[in-house]
Amino acid sequence: MRTVKAVMDTTTNPRRVWEVLTDFPRYPAWTAYIQELHGRAEVGHRLRVTLGPPGRKPYVVHAPVLEATPGVRLAWAAVIPGAAWLPHAIFTGVHEFVLTRLPDGGTKVTHRESFSGLLARLVKEGARGGDEGFEAFNQALRRRVEA
Repeated sequence: MRTVKAVMDTTTNPRRVWEVLTDFPRYPAWTAYIQELHGRAEVGHRLRVTLGPPGRKPYVVHAPVLEATPGVRLAWAAVIPGAAWLPHAIFTGVHEFVLTRLPDGGTKVTHRESFSGLLARLVKEGARGGDEGFEAFNQALRRRVEA
């Protein structure tokens, strides 16, 4: 399994962080990494996500929502464009935001994508600018929720 991960703390409570994370139409106003996100944060719905890691050409993934627990976890399965036919044993990518309440009332945000399956070994750490993109997204999220 390969993982791209970024963690940050914010003084804002998990409810507010969740509100910002799931307000998909407003993403273009505050983040450059996830340029567009269409759909609903509800299990069973599909998202259309346009990602643009720093210095890279944007790409689109279609992603079924795996979990949408308010204030706790938002997760979707990344489907490679043109390769939705690949069985999960061959390749799976799970993108998630895990929100953990801190003792002071703030939130620890764990933002990660885990790749598994036979082709996962071909995914390098920092895949497609993920490390930089995840860090940039987290910093933009912090600025947005603390504004």
